[in-house]
Amino acid sequence: MEGRRRVLWFLLGGVSLCLAGLYWFDSAPAASGASAQPASAAVAAPPPAAPAVATSQRRRPVADTPLAELPAPIRRFLEATPYPPTSGRLAPHDTDLLRPNRRHERHRPIPDTLSDDPRRTVTWLFSADRWAYVGPETVHAWLEVKRGGEPLEVNLVSATATREGAGGAEGAPEPVDFHRNGDRLVADVALARFADHFGPIVLAVRFEYEPGRFHDDQLRIQSTPAGHVPGRVAGASDRVENGSLVLDVAAELSVGGFYRFDANVYGPSGDPVAFATFKGELPAGAQSVPLEVWGKVLRDAGVPGPYTIGEVRGYRFLDGQYPDRELLPEVPARFETKPWPLDAFRDEQHVSPHELQMAELMLDDLEQGRPLFEPPPAQDAVAPRLADDDAESPAAD
Repeated sequence: MEGRRRVLWFLLGGVSLCLAGLYWFDSAPAASGASAQPASAAVAAPPPAAPAVATSQRRRPVADTPLAELPAPIRRFLEATPYPPTSGRLAPHDTDLLRPNRRHERHRPIPDTLSDDPRRTVTWLFSADRWAYVGPETVHAWLEVKRGGEPLEVNLVSATATREGAGGAEGAPEPVDFHRNGDRLVADVALARFADHFGPIVLAVRFEYEPGRFHDDQLRIQSTPAGHVPGRVAGASDRVENGSLVLDVAAELSVGGFYRFDANVYGPSGDPVAFATFKGELPAGAQSVPLEVWGKVLRDAGVPGPYTIGEVRGYRFLDGQYPDRELLPEVPARFETKPWPLDAFRDEQHVSPHELQMAELMLDDLEQGRPLFEPPPAQDAVAPRLADDDAESPAAD
């Protein structure tokens, strides 16, 4: 009897374990982590979608599309930049390029003298012959004071020159001697006195224009002493390559680095026609630096050769330093090119890979219904433009 009871309890325990095992297997999550679903609820996965073909891959590239067939916004965008950034038209009002070392000071009124009677207004002009000097040159500075437009003699209380670095004044101010020359007080400051300094030099004056009434002013000039002059320009020649005029500037560089060279192009009558720029890494040594005048620039100007090349200038860029450039000496000489005819130059506008990429993206937007701002028609290529903020600081008489 006792034996039969043990067998019965053993069988009941086995059945319980089997039922528990079946329940565990039925409720356990699938290997993938998702809950098991009844077979009737299973849905077949959709087939993978075919990869989308970009709009730009289904149409003709902008580079292969005639300009007239492009949408107006794209056409205007490309027409607005017919020349590369390193070449363009030059006009008489482009004084920042025609006179790149010019100063811009003008007569200004002393605020305390302003009144309804212009005859009582005192104005002054403190300036120099140039902005930048290279090597042991001499700065020709002057002070001119007027009352009501007529010369006014003043008492010069002090005049100094001070070296300036990134953090301000360096060293003690040094006296500067002015003397009268006609209606001006003039001074010649020999930069050999400051041969140890690379960077700005601040000229400062204090003058008495009425008994007990004084005025102060400062003037900065840029000095590149002989020890920081990176080379010189030895000459220039010309050739035509791929429909553009190439000016080969002969440069003798004592140190390699990132350089910029600029030059102006004048027609046979002396009128300004074009400018050209080179930017890039150059090694030390004698070499030819190519400045390209894009052919369409000359075709649009309608001026054939021979051309005169002037204002050839250059500097070595000093990244992250102060000052940020070492200037080459000015080149007073001018160079004449061969008598190139206009048909020697290409008439196609310049389109860069970046412009083409931008045009493709703009077309994508148009085809997807996104509106684009349409720029105004391209202005005359010789209309007044903003000064190049990367050019040497211009200066005035």
